[in-house]
Amino acid sequence: MKKLLALLFLVTSFPVFAQKPVNLSTSKNGTPIYHSAGSGANVGLGLSFTVDSATTRIDTHNSVPNQPFNTMVYLEGSKKISLFGWVNKDSVDFYRYNVTENDNHQIVEDAKPLSTNVHTYINNKAQIALGTCLVANKKLTINLYKITARSKISTTIIYNKDIAPAKIFIIALNKQQKGRSYVEMITKLDSTKFRADKITKSMAIVLNRTDLDFVYTAYLKNKETGKVLYRSNNWLYEYFNPGFPYLFIDAAYFKKPGDYEIEIIPTLSNGFRSKTFPDKTTRYSFTIEEEKVDFFSLEGLSIYMVLFGVLSGALSVYLLRVYKKKTAEKLAIQKIKLDSIRSQLNPHFLFNALAGIQNLMNKQEVENANRYLTKFARLTRNVLESKELISIAEEKMLLNDYLQMEQLRFHFNYQLEVSEAIDSDNIEIPSMLLQPFVENAVKHGIAGKGNEGHIEVYITLAEKDLILKVKDNGMGYDSSRNYAGLGLQLSKNRISLLNTIYKENPFILDVQSRDNGTEVTITLTQWL
Repeated sequence: MKKLLALLFLVTSFPVFAQKPVNLSTSKNGTPIYHSAGSGANVGLGLSFTVDSATTRIDTHNSVPNQPFNTMVYLEGSKKISLFGWVNKDSVDFYRYNVTENDNHQIVEDAKPLSTNVHTYINNKAQIALGTCLVANKKLTINLYKITARSKISTTIIYNKDIAPAKIFIIALNKQQKGRSYVEMITKLDSTKFRADKITKSMAIVLNRTDLDFVYTAYLKNKETGKVLYRSNNWLYEYFNPGFPYLFIDAAYFKKPGDYEIEIIPTLSNGFRSKTFPDKTTRYSFTIEEEKVDFFSLEGLSIYMVLFGVLSGALSVYLLRVYKKKTAEKLAIQKIKLDSIRSQLNPHFLFNALAGIQNLMNKQEVENANRYLTKFARLTRNVLESKELISIAEEKMLLNDYLQMEQLRFHFNYQLEVSEAIDSDNIEIPSMLLQPFVENAVKHGIAGKGNEGHIEVYITLAEKDLILKVKDNGMGYDSSRNYAGLGLQLSKNRISLLNTIYKENPFILDVQSRDNGTEVTITLTQWL
């Protein structure tokens, strides 16, 4: 029964799209389906809900930008829902919740949830009822908190309204000239022509307010090539009254003469996949005209100087060839340095693995030591092959072998997932890129936690970027300091050198460590 309910939790954590009439409210035997709405990990509870039979679509666990404790649920067709929570059995009386309708009508204020029967959905968890709400064409905001930690509020948005196309309020060009700044407003919002001259610094796109601004993503495209030049959903609110959302696009993206188009598309994202609403796209086209030059002006005279400079082109070509030769030499040196770091990482890994075998033998765990040695042999063969690039499938196999080896020593749990959208057999990454960070999570994160230790490894994609994540629930550390760990330091040096080789596809390393765990993210930009 526990396994069945756990499986149900995993299934309902992802978007559900009803392509034909499907009853999303009950299972085949007529029992209610509990859909996961959010973890509420910061206040120690899980939020779920049931829907009525009128529901035609459910999207859960959609992220809210810059608000890590907030999630959004998108519904279509629902008339009413019932809200439930899952909390520790011994702390049911410590929780309170608020429900606000359409951002301006609070229908529940600081209410104490009702206890229901203790449920086996999650071990040692009790089910609490938060009531039934009418949601037809409504937005509900549910805030949950623990009275012993009022500053930690988990917020879930239930949205059961039509997501309307964005409406552009105004386009503004920000310009700077001779120590002064000014804004040039563009009020004609159909296709237009304007000139982005040298004093144009950026373009501001201002939208009319909606009750769901964060779902809109703006794209700047070159109309001739169809290439996306800029993408953002980082809407700001400081300057335009009454708080109209806006964002800036640097003029460097559109200074080249040609035809451009801004597309604003509603997008839902739950961290693993994104769902767009192309039929709700808002478009705005504009043309950048080539600047006309007055040859009697200072600018015109500078052009004559440039023409004169062309006569020295032969010298420039020669200097360029010299520069390319030196650049090639530098690149060869960087590759030698990179091979040197990899040659240091291999014995570092082998030494630590042998120490693990010795530790098991000293504890008389002969059977586990034999299992460890079997996986170690296969892992060693792959490590010593010395390939710079390996497929994601091979990297996953290496990580599985390593984590299963270390499980024999430290008895932790782990989860290793590769997005289904990734062609793991044909997409390659630098070999052993994740292993040192996984090793750091084991040795310095969860080694002393036993069965309570947990490591998560995810390989996902975002547009053309490949995202690699390693998370643990250890005690964390000060990520701004340099520690003596050889493997971690070598890996940072390796990423730095990779960026000198893959300049068009930089590797971005981000380490976030808190007292409840560490998260390492490596982004391979434009890798796909």
